[in-house]
Amino acid sequence: MIPAHLTAQTAALGIALGLVFSLVCYLTTNLSPGGMITPGWIALTLVTDVRMAGLMVGVAGATYFMTKLLQRTVILYGKRLFAAVVLCAVVIQTTVMLALSHEFPLLYTSQTLGFIVPGLVSYQMVRQPMAATVISTTAVTLATYVVLVSGLLMGALPTA
Repeated sequence: MIPAHLTAQTAALGIALGLVFSLVCYLTTNLSPGGMITPGWIALTLVTDVRMAGLMVGVAGATYFMTKLLQRTVILYGKRLFAAVVLCAVVIQTTVMLALSHEFPLLYTSQTLGFIVPGLVSYQMVRQPMAATVISTTAVTLATYVVLVSGLLMGALPTA
């Protein structure tokens, strides 16, 4: 059985595994899997709360489409594009959080990074082909998840 709460060391290891797999993906395919920390964070979220991971996917999709609409009226590139995409993700995630906080109070207990990750994924979907981003993010997240869950099931990683 996989625990709902992980120690800080296990969470750091999950992020580190995601970084390693992200770097390997980027160096071998020249595709960014939604940012370097994203796959590790998603894998950790899948271990602890699948609903939050599903919510992240929805917010990332909404952010992507909101950015495409925004690009029709505003010239966005470089740092301005990055800031606009992450800001859109934070606004959408905050709106969703406020709407769901009464119904699901434990969904947003300590998910600070969860406000940034959808923006990172959306930013990569805008910069490179959407399918390539989705495939690379999914593959790297799956690899990280498998290693992380294997370590948890074997008892090699500490849990709270």
